[in-house]
Amino acid sequence: MNKVFKKKLIVLILIFSGFLFSFISYETSFTDDLSKEKVAKEFWSKKYKSSSWYLGMKSTTPNFYEVRDEFNYYFKNNPYFVTQEVKQYRRFAHQYFPNIDAKGNYIDPSTSKSSAKELTSNDSFVGNAWNQLFLKWNTTQSNGGTGVLRSIRIDPSNTSNVLAGAATAGIWHTTDRGENWSFVSGGIPEVEWVNEIIYSRKDSKVVYASTNMGVVKSIDGGKNWTYTALKKNFPDTFGSLLWLDLPRVSSDIVYATTEEKGKYKIFKSTDGGKSWTENYQTNKRIWDMRVKPDDSNVIYILEESSTTDWINFKKSTNSGVTFSTGNNGYPADYKTKAHRARLATTAANNNVVYIAIGFNGGGTNDKISFFKSVDAGRGFVKKSNPKNEEPLFNAMEATDFLSETCHLAQLTWNFAFTVSETDENFIACAANKIKISIDGGATWTFDRSGKIKTGKEYDRYASNDAHTGVHGDHHGLSVIGNHIWNANDGGAYYSGDGGYTVVKDKTDGLGIMELWGYSQSFKNDIMAVGLNHNQICFRDDKVYGGWIGVNGADAMATNINPIDDQYMYNHPWGHERVKRSLSDKKSHHFQELGIQLGYITLDNLEYHPNQYYTIYGSDYGDRNKTYQLSKTTNNATSWEVMKEFITEKANAVAVKVSFANPNYVYAVVEPNRIIKSKDEGRTWTDVNPPASLLKGFALWRLAVSDKNPNHLWVSVKANQEVVKVIQSKDGGLTWNDYSEGLPQYAIYSMIYQRGSDDVLYLGTRFGIYYRKAGMSKWVPFGSGMPASNTSFMFINYAKGKLRVGTSRGLWENDLVELTAPKANISADKKRVSKDDPMVQFADYSVADKNATFLWEFAGGIPAKSKAERPIVSYGKARKGNYNVKLTVTDSRGTSTQTLKSFITVNNE
Repeated sequence: MNKVFKKKLIVLILIFSGFLFSFISYETSFTDDLSKEKVAKEFWSKKYKSSSWYLGMKSTTPNFYEVRDEFNYYFKNNPYFVTQEVKQYRRFAHQYFPNIDAKGNYIDPSTSKSSAKELTSNDSFVGNAWNQLFLKWNTTQSNGGTGVLRSIRIDPSNTSNVLAGAATAGIWHTTDRGENWSFVSGGIPEVEWVNEIIYSRKDSKVVYASTNMGVVKSIDGGKNWTYTALKKNFPDTFGSLLWLDLPRVSSDIVYATTEEKGKYKIFKSTDGGKSWTENYQTNKRIWDMRVKPDDSNVIYILEESSTTDWINFKKSTNSGVTFSTGNNGYPADYKTKAHRARLATTAANNNVVYIAIGFNGGGTNDKISFFKSVDAGRGFVKKSNPKNEEPLFNAMEATDFLSETCHLAQLTWNFAFTVSETDENFIACAANKIKISIDGGATWTFDRSGKIKTGKEYDRYASNDAHTGVHGDHHGLSVIGNHIWNANDGGAYYSGDGGYTVVKDKTDGLGIMELWGYSQSFKNDIMAVGLNHNQICFRDDKVYGGWIGVNGADAMATNINPIDDQYMYNHPWGHERVKRSLSDKKSHHFQELGIQLGYITLDNLEYHPNQYYTIYGSDYGDRNKTYQLSKTTNNATSWEVMKEFITEKANAVAVKVSFANPNYVYAVVEPNRIIKSKDEGRTWTDVNPPASLLKGFALWRLAVSDKNPNHLWVSVKANQEVVKVIQSKDGGLTWNDYSEGLPQYAIYSMIYQRGSDDVLYLGTRFGIYYRKAGMSKWVPFGSGMPASNTSFMFINYAKGKLRVGTSRGLWENDLVELTAPKANISADKKRVSKDDPMVQFADYSVADKNATFLWEFAGGIPAKSKAERPIVSYGKARKGNYNVKLTVTDSRGTSTQTLKSFITVNNE
């Protein structure tokens, strides 16, 4: 959806929902369309929180299908805005969908029979080491978004060293202040989410990090990591609120909080993580935890009140065994609602404790306050607007934190706060934008030079040579002396002059892209990605010189036409067909796609083997307005419905066309139905596997042999070891288990290598697996790829490469084996007329990059061609049907394909 269309849609929605403004009183300055959109979005955000779909999603045992149906029904009758609640639904869908049984119940990894099995890099595997692609991402980006960093920390003994923790991509290290980065958590490959990193102030060689797998430790300054005894067994993980701290007097005394199934615990170790003791447990969120720098027995926490919606400050003097609630200058159990709070302590003054606490009310209802204690938490003074009696307030004067569009949207997701290690009065805070204070929170500025005073100036600030502004949604801050580091949804940013200039983008080199969409062209490596928390991005090195940001936010599906790679079919905000520019970075042409790709966007469109403008796709919409399988024969100019699933409220979650016979089309319909067509989708029959084989699990991914159109494989969902893949050699009449050798980890992708002896590659939560005809079981493929969602697979046959799009970016490996060529013809159309006599042919063969081609066109001009993509005229051909023949030759052999009566001419 282009920006103009999006704005028009917003206005229409606002007209439809205009009644809501009578319920809210706002400043008269909120009068333009964007302000009205913001008002509407804030109003409906509150409504969404009380909806049945949101409450169901937040329940202890949500059912995927029930929540999805409630979500769909709700938005048939209510306006739709992409609020934080809707984004939470997207994340819910992506987490749950690959891990549900046939009834929609989530299969918790911790209940898996093999969850205690330790992963090992010593297991035998085939193939070479994986290579991560495109770490230098921001050289041409028009926006600053690459991927999410949750934490960042400066080495107190050497400020050139910085450690950064990602949301899905582990721990990264720089020794030159962000000029170069290296991935350092390969020794703990299951670690993805890194919520906090802490250097020991006593010995900076000792570093701890709180992660999805527990607490990990380094004894060489962060270059190498090992697990401590506070550890999960993959694929079981902890939640996201994981805090960590240690006093300056010891490198072995460590405190850590965990989140698990609604329980929040505090653990203590006195031996550097070799053993841990649980000291405290609560069912209320612990929003932060800090240790008094000079006293290992004193810890502070911010915990949700058990009686109100406030967040209480609590202090323990006995290592967290018991806590007292503070109520001296900072209120306890206050009636005002707070969404989130953060703590900060500093080595500059052992007795200083800061609290930053906020409420995301939207617009003038946003509220934030900063409190400071100089007596180790016994009493606090409100530093911001101290005359105001309310503990939270909205203040938007020039020196206030909330001035100039510095809002608190998505506060439970993004809220960074810290105090300098060397100056107790220098604090930094960020939600949507970064601001600093040199007087302990009494006044705030974007920078200390005074050059940037307005939000527009901040957004136009050149943070690197490729883009302006600083990416929003901030998570981590670290300050030592003049060095300020920030971690946000776009990556890492740095200021080396104490905030006299705003931070600069230092993201290049970080492989932290979480792909919710990925596609590539057949031969020439034109690529597109949909980045979670960021944009749809295109890559064409000849035109753009690298990656460019194109459209959307929290982008999802992106699909490149494999032959005509100028066309892309994407899901940024809406659903669009893009004819990308071949001359510059911005002159792309956008139009509505015609179908809706939905939230579960891990299923790319399927293209006809011989007609590259004929595309199959599941049309189920953002809110399931339709449940149908559709087809276009004219490059998404129009679509026809092939099959509907309205009665069962089910989606076709995978569709494949046979290269052996394109009349054969298969589709997996949730939860465990398989349908088959032998006439290109005009009629369908069920070829469902028996329930006794599936054991109550659901189906997802699909692969079809290019030698036999009746030979197919289907993956089975969830973290389980009962049945993982099934196959049929007779078009679905009979089925058998094809799972031997696979671990219990959920399967995310599967691809068939054309021209091979039935080679399959399969992506799990922990690595890729390989199997071919004659093998008794699956074996691991490649080494060095850490745990991730391996959601997308493509093969570049010309280069002999397997590409995998993951929650840790793009990876590449050599195919296990290269095969003899296998010719395959493709064209933009089959029917020509006097008015439209030209046909664009293209090679779609399995062959290496040095292959040669010989085409023969009965009735066409030219009659023969050696071009890879010849254009042929049938303007002088008589009415009738004509054969096309292609012979492909490379270093491994020769292959010929003849399509009889492929071109139909009607020149009357």
